Amino acid sequence: MNITHSQCQMLPYHSTPTPLLSVVRNMEMEKFLKFFTYLHRLSCYQHIMLFGCSLAFPECIIDGDDSHGLLPCRSFCEAAKEGCESVLGMVNYSWPDFLKCSQFRNHTESSDVSRICFSPQQENGKQPL
Repeated sequence: MNITHSQCQMLPYHSTPTPLLSVVRNMEMEKFLKFFTYLHRLSCYQHIMLFGCSLAFPECIIDGDDSHGLLPCRSFCEAAKEGCESVLGMVNYSWPDFLKCSQFRNHTESSDVSRICFSPQQENGKQPL
């Protein structure tokens, strides 16, 4: 499926698997992206919209006959949480359970050269977060 949502045009890829990821399927997409837009307006983490969009529309990875969504790396989640959790606390809100960073994989978990998670620095040829 092609990504057409205007708030997620910064993604460095253009297709995502269908059906969409369960994290977002349980919520309304607009509410999910509004949450990240709110955090983006608070400027709590420079890549917060990229994190939200990579969850809402994970990159489609085709591996032979199999295809799957490439979810954000745990370190990417932890950086977003570290930046935004204190801001959320100011409005009596905490980092949501559905974004628990332990559910994501670390880029170091696999000796395989294929990417197992998404991080913003991978696109620039720099070290992942």
